Amino acid sequence: MNILFTTPKGEIRDTFFPEKTLIALKKLGNVTFNDKDEPFTPAELERNIKDIDVCLTHWSCPLFTERVLQHANRLGLIAHAAGSVGDLVTRQVYERGIKVCSANQIMAKSVAEGVLAYILAGVRHIATYDRQMRANYPWDDTRRQRSKGLLGAKISLVGLGTIGRYFLDLAQPFDAQIKVYDPYLPADSLAQYPNVELCPSLDETLAWGDIISLHASLTRETRRMMSAEKLKLIKDGALFVNTARGAIVDEPALIQELKQNRFTAVLDVYEKEPLEANSPLRELENVTLLPHVASVATAEMTYAMIAEIERYARGEPLQHEISYEKFKLMTKEYDD
Repeated sequence: MNILFTTPKGEIRDTFFPEKTLIALKKLGNVTFNDKDEPFTPAELERNIKDIDVCLTHWSCPLFTERVLQHANRLGLIAHAAGSVGDLVTRQVYERGIKVCSANQIMAKSVAEGVLAYILAGVRHIATYDRQMRANYPWDDTRRQRSKGLLGAKISLVGLGTIGRYFLDLAQPFDAQIKVYDPYLPADSLAQYPNVELCPSLDETLAWGDIISLHASLTRETRRMMSAEKLKLIKDGALFVNTARGAIVDEPALIQELKQNRFTAVLDVYEKEPLEANSPLRELENVTLLPHVASVATAEMTYAMIAEIERYARGEPLQHEISYEKFKLMTKEYDD
């Protein structure tokens, strides 16, 4: 079996593909490595994909376009040792019968943990208390900003997906009441959660929650879905959390709402990344900023994809396969 490993040399390879994973990969077949210090260009992917059976990818791999696939005379599996494949594969990949798998479930579980951490930090004002203590605010003035806690809180989830489902499990011990807005979910899909309600209205979901957490994929339909009009529905004193994609939110409108100090926010993603040095978000004390780090999953994702390649080689069912229907709902920066 011929395997193409597209990740270049450098920090990403060292972090996500330690030597043990590469030794395990070499045992599965003839491995062609990207020995450069930068990702393949589309043209380089075209040249290297010929006679390849399996492609192991990570971030920054070029899109598997029709032009690339014309050179993929043997390709049967794309194994992505990261999360979404929305900006990696295309409809044509599925039309050719090429199987696609990713570590999306593993990354999603880690992100859900991050969401819980962000919410707890947000409702308890941990970053604010820390800033004030370091600035030697008067003790009583610091303590006057009361934490709310998560126990019994009202949580609104905009979109669900894999991350949102893991978060529902993590939130159960807190006895929170949860409303979910996701037009793609069947009416009975959340029946196993007695404290979770599927809400047909985005407006109602936004206006109801003490905590608003975004979990929607970025698509043509969801780009700037959180418009100025929608953001105004969020109640005073609420917490707004975004670990999904920055472009789902009208960022200038969010900044204006935050400047009014109506609600607080924890942001892990932004419309433009890295966050610009002169972004007004950096000046606001009612927002906690993180550099797109909700997930801490690393080599575990690689081992999962190596195990998938082994299953593929033995003709066994894949455990992390991404169906075409699931792919269609994933974040994409291109028009299919």
